Amino acid sequence: MVATGVHILIGLALAVVVCRSERAEPYLVAALAAAGPDIDTFVFRPLIQLGYVSGPLWSHRGLTHSLVGGVVVIVLLSSVGPWRVAAIGFGSHVGFDMLTGGARLFVPVDPTLYGTSVDWLLLNMLASVVAVTLILGGLLGMKYDLEGPIDMPTPKRTLERFR
Repeated sequence: MVATGVHILIGLALAVVVCRSERAEPYLVAALAAAGPDIDTFVFRPLIQLGYVSGPLWSHRGLTHSLVGGVVVIVLLSSVGPWRVAAIGFGSHVGFDMLTGGARLFVPVDPTLYGTSVDWLLLNMLASVVAVTLILGGLLGMKYDLEGPIDMPTPKRTLERFR
């Protein structure tokens, strides 16, 4: 399980790299989409403990981590900002959860847990370092407009150097 803060950092880093917007909406959408799938721990866990629902559909990394949940999150957040950034935020969340135990991608059709298990602490530290680096690099790139033309002097030809 990747920490929610790391999910948000990764979503923001990818939004900075992909979007490079000066508006706040894409970053808000990316952060919400990256944190959204873990809402099942607050909503479904009490219902499971009280005995109202059961099964893999309602478990952690179930419905809210599935492709159906992704479509719902993307559609809801597309009213606030770009749908592509919502898809990137949601996809990064599910992708990193698949590295740390798996996710039920095809719930309610198939309850299989897809993914692998990498050391949780190591993945959190590595993802945080990469995400912070991408965010800072993207912000510096936006500040100094690294995509603009670079004003470099034209090199002299070999014969002109000796004149």
